Amino acid sequence: MRGTRTEVPGMKHRSNGRTFLVLSAIAVAVFQACARKGPSPDIVIARDASWHERAAAAEIRRYLYLRTGDLPVLREAESFSRIPTGAVAILEKGGTFAQGLSDPGAAAKIAALGPEDYWLKTVMRRSGPMVLVAGGSGPAVLYGAYQLAEKLGVRFFLEGDVVPDGTVEKVSLDLDETGHPLFAIRGIQPFHDFAEGPDWWTLENYKAILGQLPKLRLNFFGLHTYPENPSKEKGATPNAEPTVWIGREGDFGADGKVLASYPASYQNTARGNWGYEAKKTGDFHFGAGLLFERDDFGNDVMAGFSPDPVTALDSNQVFDRAAAVFRDAFTLARLLGVKTCVGTETALTIPDLVKKRLADSGRDPKDPAVVKDLYKGMFKRIAAAYPVDYYWFWTNEGWTWSDASPEAIASVTTDLAMGIEAWREAAPPFSLATCGWVLGPPSDRTLFDRVLPKDVAMSCINREVGKAPVDPGFSRISGRSLWAIPWMEDDPALTSPQLWAGRMRRDAADALRYGCDGLLGIHWRTRVLSPNVLALARAAWDQSWNTLPSRVADDIGPITGQYVAFRDHEIAGAGLGRAAVYRDVRDRVFGYHLPVPNGIYSVTLQFVEGEIKQKGGRVFDVLIQGR
Repeated sequence: MRGTRTEVPGMKHRSNGRTFLVLSAIAVAVFQACARKGPSPDIVIARDASWHERAAAAEIRRYLYLRTGDLPVLREAESFSRIPTGAVAILEKGGTFAQGLSDPGAAAKIAALGPEDYWLKTVMRRSGPMVLVAGGSGPAVLYGAYQLAEKLGVRFFLEGDVVPDGTVEKVSLDLDETGHPLFAIRGIQPFHDFAEGPDWWTLENYKAILGQLPKLRLNFFGLHTYPENPSKEKGATPNAEPTVWIGREGDFGADGKVLASYPASYQNTARGNWGYEAKKTGDFHFGAGLLFERDDFGNDVMAGFSPDPVTALDSNQVFDRAAAVFRDAFTLARLLGVKTCVGTETALTIPDLVKKRLADSGRDPKDPAVVKDLYKGMFKRIAAAYPVDYYWFWTNEGWTWSDASPEAIASVTTDLAMGIEAWREAAPPFSLATCGWVLGPPSDRTLFDRVLPKDVAMSCINREVGKAPVDPGFSRISGRSLWAIPWMEDDPALTSPQLWAGRMRRDAADALRYGCDGLLGIHWRTRVLSPNVLALARAAWDQSWNTLPSRVADDIGPITGQYVAFRDHEIAGAGLGRAAVYRDVRDRVFGYHLPVPNGIYSVTLQFVEGEIKQKGGRVFDVLIQGR
């Protein structure tokens, strides 16, 4: 296989063999019909074509050249009737070509396309065939263009493209494919904190990954931000990450540049983190240090400030550099139809220096009104610094392993209320969502559905680093946007291959029948995850292989959970002759659906704890027939 590489003007490139979406002048230029005529069809756009139509045409032209060795002619036409026979025509719903269709059936088909839908169709005219690449919006036109490239044998992955060796002598396209996503929100959630993930990414890397998302027909990119670590426990993130800044309205300028901040950093070799000791790259073994540009290797945001910023001005510059990366990268994302999202944890962890500034001004950081003002500052600064479509509040990671106390739950719900009030008052150009390691408190998974406005989306990553399935609690929530987030890899095994394509399909199937309209994948690495990413991306559009019941209510037997045997354990308190009943159990089960005739039944539930010793370590509720 070979990979092609396209330079993006104004960007510094390393020799990584990556294929980029062409966003330079070549994507919007009109090529004169002077190319050698060969096996490739002409590509035709309207004279007043949109940016997306021109970009789609340029991309199809590029992939046809890679597959045939022949550079297709790119033409402009005044109207649909002037498109030559045998050509590939690019149409965006509402555009000149779409409005000029003489075929009522084709016109109706394009008019019915939704904003994420595309249509590939070989149509016959009196003079011969023609291929239509149509989309219900600009990004959908790109989806259609890349699906056409797949018909040519090209394959797309998160880290780049794969183009088959050799060329084809003739391109024959007999197409009739309509694409409609199963999920409105489809994408990835690269996670900061480990060296294998986006902590290393430069602006070039962000753009490269974002440029691949339309090729995979994905439209979402979300980032979590670890807050300051008050305990400074050994091995944990030593300070906050600079993705999201926390502060007051007066502590940044109109352009989002920070005037007052606190130390923040991304992973770098001088800093260390969970599982990684700080070490100069020059001290790496077997000449590996020669691969690195500097001893304190990290991304461009941290250049000159590793392991952490020292002065107040340095701290401000780290936040400003991070914002500059996101401004450029997320502007590209918006052009490509990719929604972006940032956020940090709830209840809001206020950095020590921010607490001091508040105290010096006579304000109490524990006062909910003060927290609301901080959220207003955060939201306004995000709006000024870089474009996003969502801000999400992340629940505490500790809720994964143990129940939340009533005080912790009250703290989070109060914090969320303050955040929502601040959002309404600040009126930023983005929406809100929740996320976290669990859908809600372990003792009440759907609590947030009862306390949050319905226009706030809810999401969570799967539990147990992805080994647990999608939370069935999603099925109990209705009337709001819901995003399931399977793990495309787990973080304890980032040095190993993790072939989870089958798990991705199962998680996607569960997300669909639980009523989710969003499907995302959390990850760190890229190339090694190609099978997992592709499986999840395709399952967001097609589940013709899915044999599960379409509704949870139609399941028979246990819902989720796993079989566990306590063969060699003493079963205390089982009673005479009843120990065998408790030796085989279903652990972490969400429920059972048992078909029985109508009637009145007595139900006896028997439990055994074979793992957790501390009080409150396993908390659950019991409902029968929904009560």
